[in-house]
This record gives sequence, structure tokens and C-alpha cells, in this order.
Amino acid sequence: MTRAAVTLLLPALLSAAPVSIATTPVAAQAQGTETMLILDASGSMWGLVDGRTKIAGARTAVGTILGQFKPGDRVGLMVYGHRSKGECSDIETVVPLSPFDPDRIRAAVAGVEPKGRTPIADSLRQAAAALKGGEARANVILVSDGIETCNADPCAVAAELKRADVGLVAHVIGFDVADPVAKRQLACIAGATGGVYLDAANADGLASALTRAVAAARAPAVAPKPAPAAQAEPDPLAANNLRAIARLAAGSDPVTDSGLAWALHAKSGAEAGAWLSTDYGARLARGQEPGNYVLRVTLGNVTRDLPVTVRRDGITSVDVVLDAGTVTSEGRIVGSGAKAEGVAWEVRDSAGQWIATQYDAVPRFVLPAGAYEMTLTKGSASAKKAFALAAGDSINLGLALDSSRLTVDAVFAADEPVETGLVVEVREPRRDATTPGRWIATQYDTLSAFDLPSGTYEVIARAGLAEKSRIVEIGAGEPIKVTFDLQAGFAALTASGASKIEIAAARKSISGQRKLLDTAFGETFEKAMPAGDYVAIVTRGTNTSEVRFTVSAGERTEQSLD
Repeated sequence: MTRAAVTLLLPALLSAAPVSIATTPVAAQAQGTETMLILDASGSMWGLVDGRTKIAGARTAVGTILGQFKPGDRVGLMVYGHRSKGECSDIETVVPLSPFDPDRIRAAVAGVEPKGRTPIADSLRQAAAALKGGEARANVILVSDGIETCNADPCAVAAELKRADVGLVAHVIGFDVADPVAKRQLACIAGATGGVYLDAANADGLASALTRAVAAARAPAVAPKPAPAAQAEPDPLAANNLRAIARLAAGSDPVTDSGLAWALHAKSGAEAGAWLSTDYGARLARGQEPGNYVLRVTLGNVTRDLPVTVRRDGITSVDVVLDAGTVTSEGRIVGSGAKAEGVAWEVRDSAGQWIATQYDAVPRFVLPAGAYEMTLTKGSASAKKAFALAAGDSINLGLALDSSRLTVDAVFAADEPVETGLVVEVREPRRDATTPGRWIATQYDTLSAFDLPSGTYEVIARAGLAEKSRIVEIGAGEPIKVTFDLQAGFAALTASGASKIEIAAARKSISGQRKLLDTAFGETFEKAMPAGDYVAIVTRGTNTSEVRFTVSAGERTEQSLD
């Protein structure tokens, strides 16, 4: 009985076109499979797909695959690019091929921090060596978001392994790959070994694509067809005489970001002159008339200008060094550990100068090398962290936000909610009986929501003349709701011919004066008021009159003052 040996290179979430895969009889699967998972941890894994970092997607992808293995399988984990920013030898078997232990693999994947390069060819060699000796073919499922970056030809290596009768079959999935050169290379790996190539644009087809990949590895081996005569692959860039790639630093991987902007300008002296065209994508490839130009390359907050001369014959190739790095962050709420949503991320330089702001749950900034400070803000809560970014760095900045959600509403009395005119104010506690605390925030919604750091606050709810306050303790990551019972009603008073209506307390002071509470100019007074007895002082011309009225909690008082 034969065994299937599978190698998986998984940098991210993916979706792929449906693939027809033969099913395997139960008897053929009884002995289990041998699988080496190879996780891409190159620096590009901090890129974003559908608002999520690729490395976060890779962790989910590995978890999905682990659910498909059987108790009799042997599974290992290999990672590359996770220890060094520029070493092509950074390939490590972090979990040796051994009886299936999903918890061990999950823990190893959770600790991976992308840093380095993309040595696909050497990974294929090491995977083949690790699986060598079994009776079955070695199936590789390679999922990559870019091209080999370690001066090797993975297509040639794949063909070499095939000729050496290692039994290697590579099924290759290109994740978010728009570069035609990278796509051709990945497809060649599959073609050289008798595997299939699939494009994956986003995360929608993750579960189905990985299920099909594992099923293909478990399927019975098919007798190989005679290899067709080698044919030269057409150059996908043949019609383009101006070609360019960009790197964050000299010697680092080419940038795979589709947001790269390539603006071509006429040359005016040593400077950029009139704009001519703009292309977008990880690679510039265009047909261009001979001449002298300035190529302006922009990614995020980085722009570089380079003089370019396009000659009549031959290809002009430009390798742009941005002298920059990328920083992402996945903010968490202190206490609950929940992902921070509805936030703002601000970056300033070491002098305090504003650089950029983003509002995504997971931001990604491309910045010139230098020193910065990032601030995460949610409502009145914020967290800051200083960081240094060297050319070629791709880092994830951990920020924990001490923030809790306080929601406030109010009722006039039981079952009579305040639906309009509610004002909610949050302050620091009073310093003394006469000095209010520092103002923090005010909202005017029927249900007001505040994002606040943990601590003690005075919360004040006001509707018309009715007001209540309360001291509220907020714990980190603990949402709290406060409902104020204002014990108030609504007064709707009319006085025909009046120029002014003054509202005063019914009870006089010891000096015989009433406390004036509010004034309306005209013939009507309409306002929420605490329950109690009052006097309306009506002015008509030079005459005044007093009319007593009562406001009941939860009720509307309509009264004529004539």
C-alpha cells in the first residue's frame, strides 16, 4: 500500500477556481499521509488582503487545514523568512515530521513574525529531502503571494526534482498575484511537476480551496504522461520596453503591493516636468517612446523621483529603492482582548509633525526610514507607542487600548423614555462641591455612547430643566450601560398676548424672593422639567401676573396662563 506525502506552503487566506479531483478509496487512505507544512513568513506577509494581514490569514488557513488531517497522518511544519530580514538561508523546520499534533503546530504558527525573503527554490529542495524515502510521490501544495527573491529559479529546481525521480508533484496557488512575471514562474513550478496552478484573489474560497488541495494530495497516483517537448514560454512583457520594480531597501524583496503608482514625467532640467502617464501595480511594464524622463514612484507616504532614459533599441530596466519600511498594527482592547474597531490610527514623526491617519481596523503605513510615534484612538481613549523604522523593515506594532464603552439613556419616569432633547455629559469627578471636573465629552443622542479609558467619571444627563448626575466606575474592557430616571415631566404653557413667560420656584426664600429658573419670550413655554410645583410669571406690556402649575413625573402638563 502506498502513502501520500504532502508539502503545503501557506502564506495567506485564499480563494480559488474549482478543481476536479479524483476521490480515493477508503482502503488506499488507511495508512495515512506524510505532510510537511511550509509557512511563508517573508516580509510581504504583513500586507493586507480584505482588511486583514496576510500572516493572520495564514494562521487561519493552517487551522483550517489541520482539521482535515487524520489521526494516522504524520505532519511537520517548516517556516522561512521569520528570523532574518535579508537571509535567504532562513528556512527552519520548527515541527519535525511526526505523528499529527495539531496543538503543537498551532502554537508554532501563532509565534511566527514575518521579516525576510522568499526562498521558494530552496524550500522545495528541503521539503523534498524531508519527505524522501517513502514509497509514494511527494505532493507539494505551494501557496505564494510573489516571486522567488533569492537568485534561484524554482521552476528549474522543480523540473530537476522531477527528473531525479523524487516523485514531487507541485500544486501551486498564486495568492493576490497580479505581476505577470511572478504568475508565470508559479505556474511553471506546477507545470514542471505535473501539478495544477490556481489563482486566488481573496479569502472567499479558503475552506474549499484547501480542502481540494489536500484531496488532490490524497488521490491515487496516476501514471505520468510522457513529457512534451520543451517549448519556450512567451515573454509576457515582450511589448514593453520600459520596465521597473521597487524595493523597500537595496537587496530586499521586490514590493508586491498593487498600490504602487508609477508616474512618468517629461524631464525639465534636473526636475520632473509635465506629467505624461501613470500606471499602477507591483511592476511597471509599458511601451514608451525613446527620450529622457523622470519616473516618480509613490507607495503610501513615500515618493521617489528617478531620471530615466529610454533608448530606441533594447529594454530599459529600473530597480527603484524606496528607502522605506511598512508598519501595521492590530489593536486590542485591554481586559477583553477584543479587536479594536471604529478606531483612528495616527502617525507623527519624532518632531511631532503629522504624517498620516488611517481609519481601518488594521492599518498599513508605508513610511520613509526614520523615527515615529503611532497613536491609536477610540473615542476619548488613546494609546501611543514610539517606533523606529529602518529601510526594508516590515513590522507589526502591538498596541493595547484601555477603552470601555459607556452607553447612557434616560426616562422621565418608568416606561416614559426621553426621546428628544437629551444631553449627556461626561466629566472627571468634581474637585469640590463648587468646582466641576474637567470636561471630557458631550453627546446629544437618545442612546449616547462613549469610548473611555478605565477610571471614575461623573456622568450628567439633562433634558430641559431636568438634570441628574451619577459617579460611574468603568473597568478596562468592560462595557457598561447607565439609565437615568429624571423624575420629570413636560410643561406646555400658553399665555395669549404675553411678551415673556418666566418660570420660578413655587416656594419663596426667607427673604420673600422666588428663584428664577427659566425664561421664554413670546406666548408659549415648552420644556422638560423636574416634577414639582412652579409659578409662571407672565408679562403683558407693563403688567405681570402669576399662575401656579404642577409638573408630574412621566406626564405632559398643558395649561393656559390666561
